[in-house]
Amino acid sequence: MPGTEEPPKPDNGTKPDDDPTKTENSSYYFFKSTPAHLQKQYAPVPLKDGEKLDFTPRVQTIHDAALVKKAQELKEASEKQKTNSKVGGLSYSQIRKNAYDFRDKVKEEEKLKEPEKYDVGQKVVLHGLKKAAKYNNQVAVVLAEMKDGRYPVKIDDKKQLNVKRENLKLYRPVICKEFVDIELKRGFRCTPELLFRALTDEEMVGKYTQSECKIYAKLEGTFSLFGGSIHGMYKEFVAPSLIGQKWRFREWPDDHFSDVTIKIESPEYGVTVATLIQKNVPVHDKYRNRDVPQKVKKGWKQFIFDRIHKIVGFAKVDKREWKKSKKNEDDDDDDDDADEEK
Repeated sequence: MPGTEEPPKPDNGTKPDDDPTKTENSSYYFFKSTPAHLQKQYAPVPLKDGEKLDFTPRVQTIHDAALVKKAQELKEASEKQKTNSKVGGLSYSQIRKNAYDFRDKVKEEEKLKEPEKYDVGQKVVLHGLKKAAKYNNQVAVVLAEMKDGRYPVKIDDKKQLNVKRENLKLYRPVICKEFVDIELKRGFRCTPELLFRALTDEEMVGKYTQSECKIYAKLEGTFSLFGGSIHGMYKEFVAPSLIGQKWRFREWPDDHFSDVTIKIESPEYGVTVATLIQKNVPVHDKYRNRDVPQKVKKGWKQFIFDRIHKIVGFAKVDKREWKKSKKNEDDDDDDDDADEEK
């Protein structure tokens, strides 16, 4: 309608977009020419004349800067650690290099000490075998003198082989001078007679260990578990309360046995407690692996006691339960002593 029309604006010679700061070379027109969906992703950056607009996403820029900062911090921390980790004026890399040099020197000395020929009855170690690789690192005994560059040797009084001279090296037993003791206690829901049998009966032990075993359950009798991996002899055998063994792993230093004592007690009817004490456990085996005590302790728990619970069916008794019953038994004994005094 004629009455609703807006009055014309005064013409001052400029257009609405004629802003002197919005020239064609300014950032305004760079950003304005960007598609709408990109304008939301990329923030407009004020530009100088002749400078192009950077369309790098802001998140990526922050991420790259964080990575550069983190890499710089790691580099500074590494340099600081190298500076602080010097022992006696040497860095750990230099100490490691010296250790390798010493190892190589020992190997060279051992080669020089190797005899030109081995005597009959001398112990040697097999190595470098290809067809009979399963006998590598095993100890053998020389049966006769060398013939055609080979020695006849016997392994474990059973297997005989003709081995080349270069596949033999002098047997040097590893001696361990560090030993620890292990002590474990476990409660079982059974009678002492049943637990004693579960620990000494060949048929029962074979079932819950699920391996080859040979047990001669008597004083001075021998035993072998897990296919010969564990073997020894009974030094004490008092049914159903005491088991004493000379006990060793196959990988232990040669001819070293630990002393195992298992005491079986019953604080109350239907509850039996086994107390295991194993003395003179070597810290390392003959291959210098220093995890022997951990393996022994884990083996008793997982492969003996836990399997008696799960496979044989003697439920585990909580430690607090048998301690409580033992305490009650001690209180009863004190009352009996008091009555006798009266």
